[in-house]
Amino acid sequence: MKVRNNFVAAWVFLFLFVVPISLSAQSAPDVSVSDARFTYNVNQGVDPLDPAHGKRASPSTIVTSSPVQQVSALFRNAGAKTIKSVSWEYVVFKDAGEREIVEVYSVNSDRTILPGESVRLKKEGYHLKNSPHVTARVTRIKYADGTEWRGERTKR
Repeated sequence: MKVRNNFVAAWVFLFLFVVPISLSAQSAPDVSVSDARFTYNVNQGVDPLDPAHGKRASPSTIVTSSPVQQVSALFRNAGAKTIKSVSWEYVVFKDAGEREIVEVYSVNSDRTILPGESVRLKKEGYHLKNSPHVTARVTRIKYADGTEWRGERTKR
């Protein structure tokens, strides 16, 4: 009888304390993502050989004949905690129904986002894929207080 009572007590503890903690850890973060964009040539109108314009070519490397492209999205911290970094994905779809994935760009942005603040996070590169059907989604958030939220990554 004593073994059975211990077994029941263990189940009660599990369902009262462990299960609610794991379920709350999976809830969505207080971050809204909007305005996913693709820019074909971020250096358009910038002369990389003339620093007098006050703008530097991006990325600040050697001049190449390939245009530097950029994917970006607007992130808003709607929560009460300061965000230390965000891992996110820029997903390019073939169709409007978002059934067929063309490419997924994973980005780690070490940018502090204060509560109520909105920032545009971006990734630059060459030969990035584009489509009229794109989205950006959060996969991980590290908060300034040391806590962390993890979401699902896109499966191809």
